[in-house]
Amino acid sequence: MGTCRPYSPFHSYQIGSLISFHHLKLFQYCSSLRLQVGVRCYYKNKRTTSIMEPKSKLLATTSSQAQGACPDHMKDRFSDLPDEVAHQILSSVSILDLTRFGTLSKKCRELYLSTPSLNFDEFNNWNKSSYAKQFKLLSSLDRFLVRRRENKIQCFRICWSLSYGKAASLYNELYRVVTWIHMAVRCNVEVLDLELRIPDTTRLELPSCIFLCGSLRSLSVHCNKILTAPSLVSSTNLQYLKLTNVTVDEGLCKWISCSCKCIKELHLEHVEVENITMESSSLESFSFVFPSYCGLCHLNISCEKLEDIHIEWRFASTSSRSFKFFAPNLKYLKWIGNLLNNQNLGKLMCLEKAEIFLKHGVDNNDFSNVLEVLCSVCRAKVLILSGEMTKALMREGPVSTPFDDISYLGMHIESLDDNIVPAMVSLLRGMPNLKTLYIKSDPSIFIHKPEACGFNKEFWKSQNLAFIDQLKEATIELSNGNNELELARYMLEDAKNLKKMVLLYSPQQSTHIRVVNESRMNSVATARVVFQEKQRK
Repeated sequence: MGTCRPYSPFHSYQIGSLISFHHLKLFQYCSSLRLQVGVRCYYKNKRTTSIMEPKSKLLATTSSQAQGACPDHMKDRFSDLPDEVAHQILSSVSILDLTRFGTLSKKCRELYLSTPSLNFDEFNNWNKSSYAKQFKLLSSLDRFLVRRRENKIQCFRICWSLSYGKAASLYNELYRVVTWIHMAVRCNVEVLDLELRIPDTTRLELPSCIFLCGSLRSLSVHCNKILTAPSLVSSTNLQYLKLTNVTVDEGLCKWISCSCKCIKELHLEHVEVENITMESSSLESFSFVFPSYCGLCHLNISCEKLEDIHIEWRFASTSSRSFKFFAPNLKYLKWIGNLLNNQNLGKLMCLEKAEIFLKHGVDNNDFSNVLEVLCSVCRAKVLILSGEMTKALMREGPVSTPFDDISYLGMHIESLDDNIVPAMVSLLRGMPNLKTLYIKSDPSIFIHKPEACGFNKEFWKSQNLAFIDQLKEATIELSNGNNELELARYMLEDAKNLKKMVLLYSPQQSTHIRVVNESRMNSVATARVVFQEKQRK
């Protein structure tokens, strides 16, 4: 093969030519090292000899590359690789480096034009100051995709910021991006990831060919635009759909329910929508995440195979809002936001883990239905609650619902103050099989520190809680007052099966170590106690 003669697939404009000649030589050397790593892994798996040569030969290789020669042992090794292995090595290479790689030899050009993973994501800071430069860049990428012909595209990512300039330039850019999508569909793309930053004055409508593409399995769309629902007559083989920062209507949900018969994962992040009604016989994972207040009014989910759901839903007013879902096989539930007046979770008999972090709405201080939520998750094995949920139990009175299946309880509270302890006792009384207790506190958010010193270890002993005989591990983060400390002492002295206790303390609480050690001397178990100083925030 001899000396490598740079060959560019572009005529009027070469991405690779934007670097100087010595940068190209440096890239040749760095690329060869990257390829050596990939090739070495391949041959190591096949238990063959490593491609790495002795140090003297490597130095000679470096010298020859600096003079423009390609190392014979590198080319021989690389040419022996199966195409799928070479493509896997090149999948992490950016489009710019891939273009430079394609200039090194005929073999490199063949791989360059057949690589199934393409990533157009590094042009946001590209010099597009003039229309001419922008036009040449777009034309180069156009030609690259044309020269690929119909070589399969397995994964195609486009991260593109449209230039803020003349309308003609904006629409030219947008037209090119849409053209790339059409080309990817023609090449039977399987994974399509679109992250488009478009001026507010510019309208975007995704081409319908995306939703008609039979090979497409995964689609991610991130753009600040209205996403029009496809026609209900169009069917798709999509298994994964993620929408971010888009506005949709109920038509999209209806399309997913009717046309996405293979959908397994659906994720909506910062999606503006008034109502969500989802019915699917294939959906296994669903998330709706909107950390700030949003306009969603009704969320109705009916998915028999749903196993994982994550909801972050906050609003200023609870009126005219509802949350209902039917998911008999649900295993994981995470719900963050506001408690509603109208919610129906049903009986979740297969639930393994539930994380509930709910607050009352701005216009509603009523926690009367908090027990309804806890009844729905009572079969979980792992339960993690916020402080407000725990306090709400105290207002409702004793917890009558049994939590016999719960083996792990986590409480994320501000502090184990005197208002929470009675509710916590009521909760623990219904968990006779609890094996792990984790109490996380954050007293730093308090302006006025609450009273947290009214319940000593004798109080805990007097409650005759059944869980104490099953407890094996506890983690307690000490906060204001002594309530956490007294709880720790109680568990050390009475939990006969306790194996480990972790205590997180601040520097000013170092005197508590001596008190805990005294209780450990009186322990009926041989628990290992770990003291960890909390990091300053």
